[in-house]
Amino acid sequence: MSAANAFSHTVRKIALSQAGLVLIATAIATTLKGNEFLWSTLYGGGIVVSSTLFFGWKLMIATQAADNTHAVNTVELFKGIILRFILVVVLLALGMGWLNLSPAGILAGFIAAQLGFWFSKTSYGVTRRK
Repeated sequence: MSAANAFSHTVRKIALSQAGLVLIATAIATTLKGNEFLWSTLYGGGIVVSSTLFFGWKLMIATQAADNTHAVNTVELFKGIILRFILVVVLLALGMGWLNLSPAGILAGFIAAQLGFWFSKTSYGVTRRK
């Protein structure tokens, strides 16, 4: 399996775990707090899932050369990290400011999606199989 395929598989697995946890958190928050938390919880989780997919895309760009040279393009990797941080901050500000969504709901979805990193039983990186 090439490095790019391994990273792509890992990112998909993490994003699916995050999306599942966001849907569970949305169902719980909506049941407990009402419909105002429906969109804000989905939005907060969507921020993390979209940032995971964005960073996965940047990670694939950084590792395209790794199949031939066995070296990761660190400039692209750091650009991805910085742009991911900016993306998260801008989307949080947009949701709480312009869209006027519930900050507690956004935070609940955000935290649920972040837990997807733990529940996916994987991390960014390639592991060697014996």
